[in-house]
Amino acid sequence: MIMRKMICGAIVIAIVLMFMSSCKKKESTLDPDNPITISVWHYYNGSVKNRFDSLVNQFNETVGMDHGVVVDAQSYGDVNELADAVYNSASNRIGAQPMPDIFAAYPDNAYRVSQIAELVGLEDYFSEEELAELRKDFLQEGQFGEDGKLKILPIAKSTENLYLNKTYWDEFAEETGADIRELSTWEGIQRIAKLYYDHTGKAFFCIDANANFMLLAAMQLGDEMYTYGDYSAEMNLREEVAYKIWDNYYVPYIKGYFAKSGRFSSDDAKTGKVIAYTGSTAGASYFPTEITDEGRTVSVDVMTLPYPHFQDEKLYAIQQGAGMCITKSDKSHEYGSAMFLKWFIKEPQNVQFAVSTAYFPVKNDSLKEEILVRELDKSEVSVEAIKKSIKTTMDMLNSYTLYGSRPFEGSYDMRSLLENSLFGYVKEDLKRLESRVTSGEDREKVIQELISRENFKTWYEQFVSEANQILLK
Repeated sequence: MIMRKMICGAIVIAIVLMFMSSCKKKESTLDPDNPITISVWHYYNGSVKNRFDSLVNQFNETVGMDHGVVVDAQSYGDVNELADAVYNSASNRIGAQPMPDIFAAYPDNAYRVSQIAELVGLEDYFSEEELAELRKDFLQEGQFGEDGKLKILPIAKSTENLYLNKTYWDEFAEETGADIRELSTWEGIQRIAKLYYDHTGKAFFCIDANANFMLLAAMQLGDEMYTYGDYSAEMNLREEVAYKIWDNYYVPYIKGYFAKSGRFSSDDAKTGKVIAYTGSTAGASYFPTEITDEGRTVSVDVMTLPYPHFQDEKLYAIQQGAGMCITKSDKSHEYGSAMFLKWFIKEPQNVQFAVSTAYFPVKNDSLKEEILVRELDKSEVSVEAIKKSIKTTMDMLNSYTLYGSRPFEGSYDMRSLLENSLFGYVKEDLKRLESRVTSGEDREKVIQELISRENFKTWYEQFVSEANQILLK
């Protein structure tokens, strides 16, 4: 009996030593005296980039220095430029830089890249216990491929709020009796936008991300945009749902109730062209504190409201914010990359990054209002829109379902189609409207023709045809 216990004990000790040895073997691939460089490509700009760079420096001077890892971060301007740069590298295009060790990516582009360059399954470096610490729906959109492994690690997430120029709203509401509660639904926004247009002759509202609006509208109305296969998708936008989208998007733009001329909705808010818009929480800092309106500068306050929904329909909001992928390379660079990402999603650094930029941390223990408010005070964040956006979004996290579409063959191209199809139709028809009115036609009569069911069907059939060309390749 004693001998059996001694043998069992010896086996246990041997297993422990083997595990420690394997850990040391992995660890030994890093040498503080001969540090490796981990390249990171991202799309952060302005204050977000500054905060990210500051945290990279903090890692390099502490954990990185102790283990022999130096992170070199490079910004690529915006999401699309970054996506193109990574794809060109993965494709070995002439003039493209070598693939980075880590790159920021939305699921669409991560999937596209994974078809030509291998990405690390993050379960190889993150334990089940470590991954269980992250909010579950943040992880789900990063799981794809034949093995179903996690290819994208969420590091900070955002959704969308409704931003409102409270200064102008208060004046408008006092003069007209407009009810702020109307702004909770798309139907109510249309009614308020018409009232504002009739009262001021100006547009009221703007939608920043057209693709998000279409995806969420379909979900809220009970039809997910796609029916998914293993690695494919089919269009699932019924005509009656598409018409509801048309009626609450195309129609108010044509009637002048909505307007968008800047690259981002906040651009139009800065000039007073609109006083409300839906936009990313990560863009909260871009809401203007003063606007230039008809040659005068006016200081304005901001109000943030939850993302709108259709009346009597489900509460869905987008989850967005690119996560980080690790490119398959060698054990040293993969291990060093995972080490940096593990450090980045821990408190306090992940909370610091999130709060200062109006993103949200990804671990369940960090997604608490008291933690975020405490960090706000500690960091002396002075941007009122960020403070209000965080409060609004924490309320949304308790009542909304966060939605992120799954990646599939052609999903990157479909995202572009969703972003440009209906808005492109709006822009062309606005040109037609002005041209025909200039030629002497009655404006209201032309508008009624443009917003007709017949014109809707022309767009709808064109959209479905273009979508099928992408999806049925």
